[in-house]
Amino acid sequence: MGMLKRCTNGYWAVNGTALYVPDSVGIENDNIVSPDTGRTESGQMKITWVRRTVRKVILRFYHLTGNEKTFLHNLMQGKEFNFTYYDNGIQTMSAYGGKDSYEQVNLKNYAREGGEYKDYTIDVIEM
Repeated sequence: MGMLKRCTNGYWAVNGTALYVPDSVGIENDNIVSPDTGRTESGQMKITWVRRTVRKVILRFYHLTGNEKTFLHNLMQGKEFNFTYYDNGIQTMSAYGGKDSYEQVNLKNYAREGGEYKDYTIDVIEM
């Protein structure tokens, strides 16, 4: 018996596969500018926009089993997918799994489920 519950309301999914409900979610919006962006010698700012509002969704799971961690890692890490998430309504974007990290707490607790982990975080970045 794992620690996390799968999402049943359609708020969190990868390619239609329900994710565990995250404990917290960070949302970042970034802009991409061309390499020639910067200040001129007179101090005037010159910006050449490549793309605005590239979203990054940071999923955080405070406590989980090794099996749950492996499921999330294998589903998203280093892969491209359609990501459904909640941010003032249900949103969907083409994304890839960026950096993930976690802390191994205890391999004896939940031994049959791959041990106990905490603070699993994965960045889901818009394509």
